[in-house]
Amino acid sequence: SPGELNAAMRGLMMQFAQEGRSIPPQQMEKFEKDVLDELINRELVLQEASAKPPADIDAKITAEEARVEKQVGSKEEFDKALAEAGITREQYRARLRDNFIVQGAMVNLMSGGKPATDQQVKDFYDKNQDRFRQPDLVRARHILLRVAPTATDAEKEAKKAQIQALQVRVKKGEDFAALAKQFSEDPGSGANGGDLGFFPRGAMVPEFDTAAFSLETNQVSDVITTQFGYHVLQVTEKKAARVLPFDEVKDRLAEQMKRQNGAEIAQQHVAELRKGAKVEVLLEAPKPAQP
Repeated sequence: SPGELNAAMRGLMMQFAQEGRSIPPQQMEKFEKDVLDELINRELVLQEASAKPPADIDAKITAEEARVEKQVGSKEEFDKALAEAGITREQYRARLRDNFIVQGAMVNLMSGGKPATDQQVKDFYDKNQDRFRQPDLVRARHILLRVAPTATDAEKEAKKAQIQALQVRVKKGEDFAALAKQFSEDPGSGANGGDLGFFPRGAMVPEFDTAAFSLETNQVSDVITTQFGYHVLQVTEKKAARVLPFDEVKDRLAEQMKRQNGAEIAQQHVAELRKGAKVEVLLEAPKPAQP
């Protein structure tokens, strides 16, 4: 319906905006047509699968309601949010039911993907070597003391003195991970001893990236200044660029090929549903995108 299409369009546009993306005006008609096609496909799958919903669908609906209520804060807060959106609890549960039916049907369709043979997996690997090239990687840990953009010179100096003192303690032999757990103001890594895992060149801000790829293993950096504040960095491991060997990727690759085969089976099934259904699209055909 036009209401469903408009709601889907609004939701996607909001998601794109949150991700810093936008749809060029000249591509908007095609985008709308693609969204409509997805809604049609979903409705066809829903109609076919509604006769045999997943056996645990009621439990899934109840669990999802409880999860969202907890996320929002309480049942009352969730009811308030639904009311503000113009949706009743019954309508919300009905949407959840439809979603779980469609998800279950698509999982069942995709599970029909045939496993790739060992030879097919090896042939794909041999013909797509570029996909398995791994760049230089380093694994590093850091201690971060954050400096707000509005910090005064005195606040900056205090933070810098603190990070310099921590750097001295590390260089004298104190445990880096223990100091990171105690002092680092990076919530993503501090609890893990400052560990950032492996990353390639260009994944971090320039100052951090330059230091990480210039240090020797276990070497402690000087104080690094970035947009986030002051850091002390230590590289703990390095991996040189290489082509991942077949034995290292064959199981993952075989699973990916099976999933791809399943996705193609699902697409073919939906295409057959469209052939057998009366689908009337009232949108104008999209104009070719302008160069």
